Amino acid sequence: MLIRKAFFYWQFPAAVILPAWILIGWGIFSATGWQIIGLIVGVMMLTVAMLATAGLIFARKDVRAEKAVSWLDVGLLTVLHGLIIAVGFFTPATALLGTLAVVAVIALFWSGIIQLVVETRKRVKAALAGYEEQVRRVQSPLQSPRVDGEYIVIQTSDRTAPPRL
Repeated sequence: MLIRKAFFYWQFPAAVILPAWILIGWGIFSATGWQIIGLIVGVMMLTVAMLATAGLIFARKDVRAEKAVSWLDVGLLTVLHGLIIAVGFFTPATALLGTLAVVAVIALFWSGIIQLVVETRKRVKAALAGYEEQVRRVQSPLQSPRVDGEYIVIQTSDRTAPPRL
């Protein structure tokens, strides 16, 4: 539970810190010309993607209640963060690592959507079941008319004449 809670609190700062590491790593390990412009655009897209996935994870009520992400989220976030850190070293495998990081972001995004839909579906079903139970308690079965003896019928108008057209 401690690991899941740590990832819960780490995911929003990581959306800023890890892309900043890529820029710092570029300055340290690979300072070459105009490539910085493409790198800045890529880092901005990475930041937005990480914020979007963190938002999807945070949107789940169970995550907010427990203040802990799921184990699937922990696994995918670990892979993504490891790949981003590895990209920051700018080795000959950086292109492959970057591609794998994109795949990890996409997997994390769709995992977040699927988990959000599944959790929401469970909560809606539970709420509807609760409403149906309340309706059953309130509604009583249809009762047949009481037979207590004589009934007096009072006629309020004279209906002997046919209605006018």
